[in-house]
Amino acid sequence: MNHTDQFKVVVTPGGADFFRCALNIPEDAVSVEFEYSYFPEYGKGGKNEIDVALTGKPVSAYGVESDIGTRGSAVKRFVVSERYSTPGFKRVTPSAISSVVIGHGRLYSEAVEVTVKWRTESKERRFYAGDPHTHSVNSDGALSRLALMKKAKRKGLDFICVTDHNRPVSGELPAVEGITAIEGVEVTLYNGHANFLGVTDPYTGSFSVENIDQWRRLAAEARAKGAFIEVTHPFCKLCPWRWELTADDFDGAEVMNGPPREDNLANAGWWKEQLKTKRLTPLGGSDYHRDYLFVSTLGMPTTFVLADSFEKKDILEGIRKGRTAVAVSKKRGAIELHAGEATVGDEVAFTGNNTVTVRVPYMKKGEKLKITDGTGVLKEVVAWRNGELVTDAVPREKGAFYAEVVSAYRGVKRFIFDVLLSFMLPQDAFKPHPEFIFALTAPIYFV
Repeated sequence: MNHTDQFKVVVTPGGADFFRCALNIPEDAVSVEFEYSYFPEYGKGGKNEIDVALTGKPVSAYGVESDIGTRGSAVKRFVVSERYSTPGFKRVTPSAISSVVIGHGRLYSEAVEVTVKWRTESKERRFYAGDPHTHSVNSDGALSRLALMKKAKRKGLDFICVTDHNRPVSGELPAVEGITAIEGVEVTLYNGHANFLGVTDPYTGSFSVENIDQWRRLAAEARAKGAFIEVTHPFCKLCPWRWELTADDFDGAEVMNGPPREDNLANAGWWKEQLKTKRLTPLGGSDYHRDYLFVSTLGMPTTFVLADSFEKKDILEGIRKGRTAVAVSKKRGAIELHAGEATVGDEVAFTGNNTVTVRVPYMKKGEKLKITDGTGVLKEVVAWRNGELVTDAVPREKGAFYAEVVSAYRGVKRFIFDVLLSFMLPQDAFKPHPEFIFALTAPIYFV
């Protein structure tokens, strides 16, 4: 729930240099935006000088709270959150702010009324859209990390993971308002690739391990530090996973890498087979390096994470709990599964008459919704028009219950797809194509 408030204070020449106004920002606030103004701006002889700063704990030995930031009178709107703060302010949780400090320099009026307004944004449980597999100039990408995040914002994404080849993030990623930046690295070896998400410097020593046992020790160290381990494009024709491929080594799998294509059928097929014995979070990443002609593949596909907020820790928690859905683009939205109060990633007692509502926010006419339970394909529905599709299904057996949208490229879109493939995977371009996966959801697990 969002909250707005304000206060006013009158400052006068010869009065105290600073006025400290205590705040009580809700604990569940994830972002706070401040604006201030004062009247009159000008007096006899010049412009009145008013500054605003923020302070919080800890308190110094001489009884003054620590600075969170200030921009003087040059900036009258500023934002503070853990994912982004206006330059000049620390990235902190809003509840860490305990006071607004009003300061004045030269005043040319007998009294100046200062108004400070603020608006908090609270946690909101919903699907957040992002791209967990991208590259910058720190490896072989075309954009700087800052430019990459600005592009993600223009694409309407909520979060992005920077996963440069063998180049972990050290320190803080650049901050862009409206984008949650998550540290990552794609450990890139001649026998396979894997993303380590969520921590800086996930391992000591070098990435250049020689065998699967050494790789497992590297991954174990990263996991102990809190990293989420994801096998990326395991069945890519160019760079597949060549070592022993076992689900026990991973927390998640990249079921869709780049645009829909044959490799992704194999990636998703392997993931589906593992669901019989292991819960792996499905993710989709663009593996973005650069634009191709007039096509930008950033966010193609998009991973949707059901999380309590846009904060990094909440996005990562949603990924760890398997609360994800993947679609070829953000426009498609996340396929939703609801069995009573349960949703993707949840475990539900199987009764034989559980009803699951499947909601697909957007399908194109002629596309097919496939619903799978612990026995196999349970139901297929062909969209008769463009738009939302909602249907119910009753699982026949215990196991993973999930849904996917499949379709084939046709007409102009097929030609554009083949042109794109000619740059990325020329061996797959301009030949007959099967139905591809355009959207996929993580399961509800009936036990």
